[in-house]
Amino acid sequence: MKFKIFCDESNHLLNTKSNVMVNGAILAHESAVEQINRDIKALKYKHKYYNELKWTKLLHSRKEFYRELVDYFFASDMKFKATFIPNKKENVHNLYGYNHDEFYYIVYFYTMRNFMNISHDYKIYLDYKDMNGGKRIRKLQEKLGRNANECDIYIIQSQESQILQLCDLFIGAISYKNRTDIAHNSEIKNFIIEYIESKTGYPVVSTPPWEEKFNIFKWVLA
Repeated sequence: MKFKIFCDESNHLLNTKSNVMVNGAILAHESAVEQINRDIKALKYKHKYYNELKWTKLLHSRKEFYRELVDYFFASDMKFKATFIPNKKENVHNLYGYNHDEFYYIVYFYTMRNFMNISHDYKIYLDYKDMNGGKRIRKLQEKLGRNANECDIYIIQSQESQILQLCDLFIGAISYKNRTDIAHNSEIKNFIIEYIESKTGYPVVSTPPWEEKFNIFKWVLA
């Protein structure tokens, strides 16, 4: 079988205000991706949503759009997985003998590895990060390739993929929920978080490891 995985991150840099780092990925059958993109575009058109879908640019007037978008995900065959680091500024990477940039790609590996099957083929799409990631991308491809029949990794811009934008919405919700440096007073952000939680039955902090549809792994130090 052939799959595509769309990956994004929130607050991955050390010099941001947030102490939270989230990596997320959405898995979809390759044959379904074109239709999913069309369906999300149709939802945008229905609700007169003409912008790129970004957690940092939510519109209070489009609550029903966000509700229908979350419903669409949970009614589909797509799966979401996130790795949540609650304390990135405590130099978590040093505990594992890596610098922060190397640790960033290790977190990506842990985010995606449960999606992988040795008998399947994968195309993985990472949101653009910087121009110096080629060597690390190749290393990530090599490591993930051991868990797949075939694995190719591409870097794209978020506006190129509706699924990548959906991933941004989900990881934004996880990051916002778990930040301790801000006041959680955004009505639309809290609405989306509460609606996701109503669909999963879990807070967007962590889920049991067996949850396959919407899985959040909280990286807790031993």
